[in-house]
Amino acid sequence: MMKRLLMVTVLVLISQLTATAQRVARREKEQITEVTLERTACFGTCPVYKVTLQRDGTVIYEGTRFVSMMGTYKGQAYGFDRLAEFILAQDYFNLNDNYSANVTDLPSAITSVLRGGQRKTIRDYGGTGPIGLWGIETAIDGILRNTKLEKLPPAPTVRPRK
Repeated sequence: MMKRLLMVTVLVLISQLTATAQRVARREKEQITEVTLERTACFGTCPVYKVTLQRDGTVIYEGTRFVSMMGTYKGQAYGFDRLAEFILAQDYFNLNDNYSANVTDLPSAITSVLRGGQRKTIRDYGGTGPIGLWGIETAIDGILRNTKLEKLPPAPTVRPRK
């Protein structure tokens, strides 16, 4: 009787551990690992830059036009997990891929989220997307503003041999 009870207990523990391991593996597969925001040009002085946030806290910023920080910068930020939760709460992966206005000369905000090896990209031209998308864009900018960035040296140029 005691052996049988011990055997049942061991089997229950094994099944619980297996189920827990499967839940952890599923959660890791569904985990957001990278988020980007790119702001594009307009005919005026719209800021043009791209920021990439990674799960480990790495931030890469590339300023191109009409920004105070031109060039490529790198830093460490906090808040990625909260941003990932917010992105999921806004049902990002079920939003349209494109939102646009029937006007010209407006900038786009292009967001991209990598989850489980799959990338979803949304172009929001003229800020016409849903309020949740605007919230995601604003949250990414907020993380960027609160990150201390250091300028990276320019990439070496490769000159052709003569």
